[in-house]
Amino acid sequence: MDAVISFFEDFSEVAAVALVILAGAMSVVAGVGLLRFPDSLQRLHAGAKPQVLGVIAMCAALVLRRPGLSVFAFATLIVIFQMLTQPIAAQMVGRAVYRNDIYDKKLLVVDELGEEIDETERDARRNRP
Repeated sequence: MDAVISFFEDFSEVAAVALVILAGAMSVVAGVGLLRFPDSLQRLHAGAKPQVLGVIAMCAALVLRRPGLSVFAFATLIVIFQMLTQPIAAQMVGRAVYRNDIYDKKLLVVDELGEEIDETERDARRNRP
C-alpha cells in the first residue's frame, strides 16, 4: 500500500511540474504573439487564448500538488471566473478596436460586425420620426 501512495505522490509531483512548465510556455506564447502580430485584433487573440490555458494548467498543478477540497474549490472558481470573463473582455476590446477603426482592414476575411452595424444603423434611420 505504501508503494501505491509513493507512486501517486511521485506521479503528481512530476505532473505538477509539467503543468507549470506548460503554463509558462503558454505565457511565453502569448507574449510573443503580442509582440509579433501586426494587427490589434490578432494581438488580442494571441493574448487571450494562451492566457486562459495557462491559468487552467497552473490551477491543475496546484490541485495536484496540494490535494484537498478547499484547494480544489478555489482553483475551480478561478478557472470558471477566467473562462467566463476572458471571452467577454476580449469581445468588448475587439469591438472597441473595430469601432475606433484601429485595425488593418486588409487582414479581415469576413466582416460580420460591419454588416451588423450597417443593419442596425439602417433600422435606426427607418424608425426615426
